[in-house]
Amino acid sequence: MGRPYAASFVVATLCPVVAHAQLADPARDAEARLHFATGRDAFSRGDFASAVTEFERAYALSRRAQLLYNIGTTYERLHRWEEARSALQRYLDAVADAPDRAEVEGRIRIIDVEIQHQAVDPTPPPPPQVVMVDRPVLVQSVRPWQVTFWVAGGLTVVSGGLALGIGLLADGRYRTLIDTCAPPRGGCDQGNIDDMQLRQVLVNGAIAAAGVFGALTVTAFILDRVADRPAASAGSTGGLRTRGLAVVPTAGGAMFGWEGTL
Repeated sequence: MGRPYAASFVVATLCPVVAHAQLADPARDAEARLHFATGRDAFSRGDFASAVTEFERAYALSRRAQLLYNIGTTYERLHRWEEARSALQRYLDAVADAPDRAEVEGRIRIIDVEIQHQAVDPTPPPPPQVVMVDRPVLVQSVRPWQVTFWVAGGLTVVSGGLALGIGLLADGRYRTLIDTCAPPRGGCDQGNIDDMQLRQVLVNGAIAAAGVFGALTVTAFILDRVADRPAASAGSTGGLRTRGLAVVPTAGGAMFGWEGTL
């Protein structure tokens, strides 16, 4: 509320209650001061539940009315409005010339409004709930012919590159042999002939592999396109048509064709 609570604590511990004619018991007063100090520390830490317990014990021992102000203030922090109003009202009743009477009376009026709100709706509003919405995850199924297409296409490029590279090396070696040992220079020895034959075999093998992988690439592409169009309509010949591609079953397998207009 903007009030210097520390000053109130000092007043509560140093000023005796005027209504008590007899002197305070020193032992009880010392114990009350100890409870008050403990409550003040708890209040400073924000532990209001422990603070109000210690202030209540200090008041029970010392009966100092100023402690009622501290008790009411701490109950306010706990939103225990009935106890806060009772303690502050008792403080005003006990200290007739309280210098902060106007302020405390204003706080009591605010507390009365809080009590009325609790009477209308005693159940506190539930805490806001965080709703987690799972976003749908679209998982695309694996298309085996598409995978085959990319793998076969990659192998086609690799084997074609090997065929080209080995062919260029073989051609260079062949030209060297022609210049050095071809007739009438006495001919090439068997080692050079075997080397050329090996190079030729490697070139032919790479060319054959590139052809096989190329054919597989084309076949995988066509089959992937067919499998990707499950809702395509059937042609008059009983084949499957998709974007101009016709697959017509035959006795020995299937016949592929591309339909279009000129």
